[in-house]
Amino acid sequence: MIEALQHQLHLLPAAGHLAFAGGAILLAYCIFGLAGFGSSITSVPFLIQVLPLHTVVCLMLLIDLVLCTVLNLRERRHVDTTELKRILPGMLAGSLVGLLLLVRAPAKPLFLLLGLFVVAVFLWNNVVKRKAAHISPRLALPLGLGGGVFTTLFGTGGPLYTIYMAGRIDDKRALRSTLGVLIGTTALIRLCMFAVAGLLSNPSVYFLAVLALPVALAGFVLGNFLHDKVSSQGVKKVVWVILLAGGASAIFKGLS
Repeated sequence: MIEALQHQLHLLPAAGHLAFAGGAILLAYCIFGLAGFGSSITSVPFLIQVLPLHTVVCLMLLIDLVLCTVLNLRERRHVDTTELKRILPGMLAGSLVGLLLLVRAPAKPLFLLLGLFVVAVFLWNNVVKRKAAHISPRLALPLGLGGGVFTTLFGTGGPLYTIYMAGRIDDKRALRSTLGVLIGTTALIRLCMFAVAGLLSNPSVYFLAVLALPVALAGFVLGNFLHDKVSSQGVKKVVWVILLAGGASAIFKGLS
């Protein structure tokens, strides 16, 4: 057993890479604690610089299962089940497509796709989007499909789910609760899919998760502590700068 443990420790990334990954996770969950979103979409573009893509998506899944699902399900009684049922079929179909791409597609095109998606989210929120608009329930299928693909590939489909839910649900508490349950549901679905596909068979993922969980929790606690002490507009500006930098780094990695 000791020899097996030593072998797995030998397979872990170099100390410098671990420190970089730890910093990215700390920052991402600090943002999550401050803004209530952004853990995966701000961390994954940086994590893929030092860790394999499969390791990154599995690592973020395990962290989200432990932290985000529990935190987001606290107010599940306010969930809008009608909208949840509308978006689930598209999300399930997109998850299957995303899993197929994750397992079979080469890494570099996926890095490029991630970077372009992150930049598109930045442009949508800072250039295109002007005000909240009530949208048609027919968009549940395409937005659920896209959200499922990007959630399974990178854990970053949240913005697409938010576009749909924010355009359908006016009550902020119901919106937060519904998104929380949807995120928790996607995490459980990914857990089953990744297990069947063998993506969770690498023991080093669990070693990394054990190392990353305290860091993620510390970032979340720090973000909560700073929530009432810093300007929300200032936080948003910092988040968008980090997001744009992460998207650019993913595009560069995909093209290099």
